[in-house]
Amino acid sequence: MAEAPIAGVDVSAAARVKPARPVIPARTFNLADFGAVGDGQTMNTAAFKKAVAAVNQAGGGKLVVPKGVFITGPFELCSSLDFHLDAGAMVQAPATFEALGLPDPSTLKTQAEASAVKIGPLISGRGLHDLAITGPGTIDGNGSHWWAWSERAERAHRGRLIYSRPHILVINDCSRLLVADITLSNSSKYHLVAAGITDLTVERVKVRAPWDGSGPNTDGIDIGPGTNFLVRDCDVDTGDDDICIKSGGTNVLIENNTIKHGHGISIGSGTVNGVNNMLVRHNTFDGADNGIRIKSMRGAGGLVQNVRYTDIQMKHVANPIILQLDYVDNNRPNFKGDPAKVPAIHNILLDHLTIEGSRNAGLIHGIPDSPITNITLQDITITAEKDFDVRDADNPTYTRVTKTIKPGVGPVRGAPGEH
Repeated sequence: MAEAPIAGVDVSAAARVKPARPVIPARTFNLADFGAVGDGQTMNTAAFKKAVAAVNQAGGGKLVVPKGVFITGPFELCSSLDFHLDAGAMVQAPATFEALGLPDPSTLKTQAEASAVKIGPLISGRGLHDLAITGPGTIDGNGSHWWAWSERAERAHRGRLIYSRPHILVINDCSRLLVADITLSNSSKYHLVAAGITDLTVERVKVRAPWDGSGPNTDGIDIGPGTNFLVRDCDVDTGDDDICIKSGGTNVLIENNTIKHGHGISIGSGTVNGVNNMLVRHNTFDGADNGIRIKSMRGAGGLVQNVRYTDIQMKHVANPIILQLDYVDNNRPNFKGDPAKVPAIHNILLDHLTIEGSRNAGLIHGIPDSPITNITLQDITITAEKDFDVRDADNPTYTRVTKTIKPGVGPVRGAPGEH
């Protein structure tokens, strides 16, 4: 479907995004042949490493994780690999720090001791090409024992130690990455991180983590920087950003996703590499803290421009529209960064949105030396308790926008969040 320029916003390049898919040799390997035991108790780190090494030595292929629960510590993937989880297969992080060879934080005395403890992602890869991670199985982070030592836990109990939490799936610097049909759940921190990617497809992925505040910073799908991104047909319900462009991205298409609890479809807070040519269309939100969100701050900012949000339905979303350059990260309230990295937002189009039962119609906050400009809202119906809050920004252009502002129409469910 072509996207004609409207109000100075041209996202036609994003509408045509078709990322190149990974090319995987027609060889198949089975994890069980490398000594793995899917009994939910045996540590299988060595088996995963041996299996990936065998695929790599052969020049690539499909590694099948069969039905069962395979406990493992961190391991890395290789190029030309389809890491495939069969139905009923689960790759799971251990339930204790001891199983990972880490000290229990309750035994440590100082934050310096806790900060010295580091561990990598459960599954990772760097400097790769032609990588697929496919389902229908599950990758589970078993994160509850980590959440108890998060930044949020420290804010609730001052003086409590903070443990650096690992993500469960991190791919850096990869060409042709496909993540499809898997479920990601209960990460100690972020679920999927894909950074420095050229040609990325994320489709039919389900992400699940507690949204009630008990599982903090459990972002669902974090992508960027990179180019040619397609995120579609995903179902995300988490305790933080559901889908997020981190640092930057060019030619980005996000479509046909279902967003439940969490912080919505976001850009930021870091935008240093810039975001350009991004189209978000045909998505639904129900019960989220936030809907459409662009957030950045002085010291970590870049230019966000040429972004369109269209054909979006929201129900019971507390803050459906946020464009914010004075964002404060609760985990880094004193962040200064590079003073030369000043954030900017220009040329944003929001059209054909239906928003029901929100607390706030929207927030548009620039900063004095970088006002937000050329924001167009068109063909939108909003029911909310409070009207738009606009500061350090040009007045948005409202075309066929119907607002019903009255007390008592806001969401009756939703989660407290890391705003």
